[in-house]
Amino acid sequence: MFSSRLLLNLALVIFLAALISLALIINNKEKPASVFSQLNKKDISTVLIEHNNIITQIDNSANTWRITKPVTVEADDFRIQAILNLLNEPVNTYYDIEPSDYKKFSLDPALAKLKLGQQEFLFGSTSAVNNMRYVLTNNKLFLVEDTFYPLITAGYKNLMRRYLFDSHTEFTDIRFNDTHVYQNNKASWQADKLQTSADDLKRYVDNWKYIQAYAVTAATAPYSGIKVTFTTAENKVIVRFLQKTDINTVVINPQTGLSYQFDISAFESLTKPGFYSTAEAK
Repeated sequence: MFSSRLLLNLALVIFLAALISLALIINNKEKPASVFSQLNKKDISTVLIEHNNIITQIDNSANTWRITKPVTVEADDFRIQAILNLLNEPVNTYYDIEPSDYKKFSLDPALAKLKLGQQEFLFGSTSAVNNMRYVLTNNKLFLVEDTFYPLITAGYKNLMRRYLFDSHTEFTDIRFNDTHVYQNNKASWQADKLQTSADDLKRYVDNWKYIQAYAVTAATAPYSGIKVTFTTAENKVIVRFLQKTDINTVVINPQTGLSYQFDISAFESLTKPGFYSTAEAK
């Protein structure tokens, strides 16, 4: 029977042999520093991500990034810019590689694919030596810092804005139950049956616009809760469903089937137009 020390030594020998084999693949193929991409961030209007057989498409229109597949929702600009930074990622070396060697780097099939404009990037495994990620593009194999792979494989819900409405949305009317908050002909906010200042009402409306969810999940139809109807400046009607659970506040977008999760205290600030004046008086 093999001793524990012998088994450990044998494992080390196998590991070193694997590293040597990997080195032989790219031996004498290392090239000097090269430009990772000729593309410029400002020239990119479409980002495609393929991971776990799910395709996420993000398009730029009028300087606004929107996820268009598998749902239509405004994207988080900061996160999209972080992905585009791959184009400017510094690289010291690259390697020539034959297609027959792709599997050794988990590139056939690739763990994830990213397409920026017309350039495709295949993400493989990480190096056992420095934990950097193998990325194949333009038939060259690069080693890059492993900051992009987690970002593009986290799913579209982590690339979207966690606000309830698009950034350009402006309301003129909010209705739910017996509550009606609206702008009068002087563009000042007022509410039926409520003695609340126009400033407090504006703060209430802005809370709906700018409150940020701590998580976004899929919702299951049929949707329930308080039906809240918003009318925009373009006379478009938007519906959201508001729920209060034992642990949090939930707002559902029936158009996308997404559920936005907030702290439980958010329910009061979303259902009471006089919330801010009341809270400050306490």
